[in-house]
Amino acid sequence: MGRLLMRAVQAAGLSDIAERVLAGEGLGSADMERLRHADLLLVVGLADLAREKFRGDEVRVFTNGTPRDPSIVVVDLAVDLAAASSGLTGTEILLEVARERLRTPSDRALAVSLERLGVELAQTALCFGADVLYGDLAGKSTLPLLDGVQARREELGGLVERSGRRVRFMDAESESLEQHS
Repeated sequence: MGRLLMRAVQAAGLSDIAERVLAGEGLGSADMERLRHADLLLVVGLADLAREKFRGDEVRVFTNGTPRDPSIVVVDLAVDLAAASSGLTGTEILLEVARERLRTPSDRALAVSLERLGVELAQTALCFGADVLYGDLAGKSTLPLLDGVQARREELGGLVERSGRRVRFMDAESESLEQHS
């Protein structure tokens, strides 16, 4: 854990929570209630630290629908930003992704929808604890200005790689299609 984050955790009286997070435990409701009152950057820092320690730098992208792998927790925020039907801000959505990472045991991946959040917010969710993206790359709602699945895959792969992570494209049945590094 970085020195700055460690000091902030200690100053906030949350060292016990950080220990559980770093042990790979999903946090319970009492811990989550304590974190509701914690600084946003502290919560996000812990979530990304847990993602980095237990999930690594690989981002799996499921290209044809919601992943069916039971080891993946799909974050369902009941929002559809593409339809502008959400009253939540981007910050609130990303904070909920971070909280879900902290609730989720380390042996489980955390997935967000490219179509529901939009590419930019879904990409940012990777820094808030998510390690899986999913969406229909054949549909126009994901990277609509690019024509064709291959162009969308290349652009999405580049976005992930520019953030310092590795991308592996999958189908919804969890079979690896190709890997970029």
